[in-house]
Amino acid sequence: MKRITILSALLFLVFMAFGQNAEDSNIKQALRSETEAYFNRDIAAWKALWVHDAQVNRNFISRYGMDTNTGWDSIAALRERMFKQDPNPVAVQYKTNNYTIRTNGNMAWVEYDQDLTYPGLDSSDGSGHTREFRMLVKENDQWKIASQITTFPKTYSLNSPVAIEANLNITGYQLLAAKRLKEAIDVFALNVKYFPDSWNTYDSLGEAYAEAGNKKLAIENYEKSVKLNPKSDSGIAALAKLKQK
Repeated sequence: MKRITILSALLFLVFMAFGQNAEDSNIKQALRSETEAYFNRDIAAWKALWVHDAQVNRNFISRYGMDTNTGWDSIAALRERMFKQDPNPVAVQYKTNNYTIRTNGNMAWVEYDQDLTYPGLDSSDGSGHTREFRMLVKENDQWKIASQITTFPKTYSLNSPVAIEANLNITGYQLLAAKRLKEAIDVFALNVKYFPDSWNTYDSLGEAYAEAGNKKLAIENYEKSVKLNPKSDSGIAALAKLKQK
């Protein structure tokens, strides 16, 4: 009887472990499917993997700030507009690892690392790597996302050249917003001096010159920016606008 009891307990533990592994796989698959639907611009498939209520939220956090949306109606409307404006699927490559999954009944909390690459992504600031956090709810045997938090840990490195460039750029834009145009141009020009191979430094300096009414230098810097990054839609548009005036 004792042996049977021990065997039963062992079998129970095996079944529990198998069940947990299967559930973890289902959760990972739901997260992968949501990412794929997003980049495929498949709005129906993307919506199907989210909880639809007023508490659902999406959050993006880096050292440059925080962007958050709350409530399904708001979140869905933003995605619909974005997919309509840019309906073409994005050829994305990504990998995920370092999962931590905690489940309790029909709720799950997941943490994992994600690395993304796709055409047009400038990951020089570390934005290609994220630490992801998700809360999921199981509805009708389907895991759905109720909360998303995406953090960009590499942007918090204070000593890297990327961080120095970003800090100077932020300071320049703060001065630009305060209408201190000369000081903003000085800071952006310093950034260009320190980081002459960065398209973004020329883009920012071009914007400051345009704001100051110096069309010649604005065009000159935007041209340098676009030469370094031919896929910069905003730079191309700004340059075309300046040349039309």
